[in-house]
Amino acid sequence: MDLKQLLRQDFDIDFPISGGFGNSLDNAIYIHRQNPNDYTSVEYGILKCLGYGRNIEWKLIQQSTLHHNGKTLDQLKIETRKTTEDEIITQIENYYFDISECVDF
Repeated sequence: MDLKQLLRQDFDIDFPISGGFGNSLDNAIYIHRQNPNDYTSVEYGILKCLGYGRNIEWKLIQQSTLHHNGKTLDQLKIETRKTTEDEIITQIENYYFDISECVDF
C-alpha cells in the first residue's frame, strides 16, 4: 500500500500525492498541482498525519528547496519528540517532497 492509500485509510484525507514515502531524495512524495496551488499546506498536512499516526510531536527546523535529477524538491527538516514513561526521545528527520509540478510550469 502506498502513502496516499495509507493516509486515506487512516485519516480519510485524499492528499494530491503519489510516489514514495519521502524518506530520501529518490523516494520523495510527489505533490500534484491543484487550484489553488497550496503545496505547502499539503506538506504540513502530511507531516501532521504522520506525527499523529506515530504518536509523536514535531516541529519544523528548516525548509529548503533542492534540485535533484532534474526535479525541484522541498526538504523539510523536523525535530521529533516522543515521550515515554521513562524518557523523552528527540531526533532529527528529513522529508522530501517533489514539488516540480507546482513550481516548474
